[in-house]
Amino acid sequence: MDDSEKLLAIKQELEQIGDKLGKLFPPNHPQFDDVFEDLGAVGYYIQESLYRLKAAIKTVQGDGDAEVE
Repeated sequence: MDDSEKLLAIKQELEQIGDKLGKLFPPNHPQFDDVFEDLGAVGYYIQESLYRLKAAIKTVQGDGDAEVE
């Protein structure tokens, strides 16, 4: 398994964690209001991590500029 494959695996794991959190605390969950701010922060940082991982994957694969759309 090369570096880009390892980074892709991490990216997939983070996406799965985000999905699990959304399923665990849907908007109709009785404690949703209590955890909304924290879950929002987690979601933000997961998305930011995914963005950075995509850039790292492009760099490792030698796709030139590390900028990601």
